[in-house]
Amino acid sequence: MDAVTVKGLDKYMGRFRLKDINLSLRKGYITGLIGENGSGKSTLIHHMLTLKKQDEGRISILDKDPELEREELLNRIGLVFAEDRFPQNLSPKKLNRLLNIYYINWHADTFFAYLERFNVDATSKVKFLSTGEKVKLSIAIALSHEAELLILDEPTSNLDPTFRMELLDILQTLMMDEDITILFSTHITTDLEKIADYVVMIDDGEVLFDMDKDVLFESYRKVKGDRQIAADAGGVLIGTATNALGFEAMTKEPQALKELYGEKVLIEDLTMDEMMYFIKREKGETING
Repeated sequence: MDAVTVKGLDKYMGRFRLKDINLSLRKGYITGLIGENGSGKSTLIHHMLTLKKQDEGRISILDKDPELEREELLNRIGLVFAEDRFPQNLSPKKLNRLLNIYYINWHADTFFAYLERFNVDATSKVKFLSTGEKVKLSIAIALSHEAELLILDEPTSNLDPTFRMELLDILQTLMMDEDITILFSTHITTDLEKIADYVVMIDDGEVLFDMDKDVLFESYRKVKGDRQIAADAGGVLIGTATNALGFEAMTKEPQALKELYGEKVLIEDLTMDEMMYFIKREKGETING
């Protein structure tokens, strides 16, 4: 069963376009949404939340139409945005009173427990909180009203490494409840390498892949060798980059390359950053070639 389904989403915004987006967020799993800044990650999320209106396509969230049942869905979704969206002259303590009115299943005790855990002063006005503290406040809110779907848009970009690790631990603990689904949009791909079950890559408004993370890393390897091998084996190489020392590329055929070239090629595991790099290079070469 899918928590979110996007079918044929298309949107023109000046020179930028979301191009026929099709993806599914599997219920009970963490899906990582990756891509460079400006690739369309936040724009896609804004369409899911009806903050923007698509030209074509259909979106379903928790089996509901987000345009027709937005208020109900916002009670069931926990949101963490990269930017600050709070009333600047309210403290978290006063904000709690508003949240108690807005959310049907608001738990003040959980909220204040997270603020204490995150070392956020509940009596300080929002405008006096640091950027990181505002992100922590957003996270505390998202985790305090029994959300079935958490949508996190660049939540760790302004957090120190220690708290980033703590947040990842919290998210993994939450996933013990199979009724919770998480969409985690980030350019810090090492976070997703630790916790994501599925990975969606978007580039220039287009989904390049939507795959099980483990299958993704099992399917591809990095390969290095001299430039002549790159010329001979180009058909099984993806996003080849050459330099004075040789070449680097991604491949789905590491065993075949090893059998053909033996010690002349070096096969290594990929990081998610490297995978994004090679896929983007391949896309650029296809367009330009």
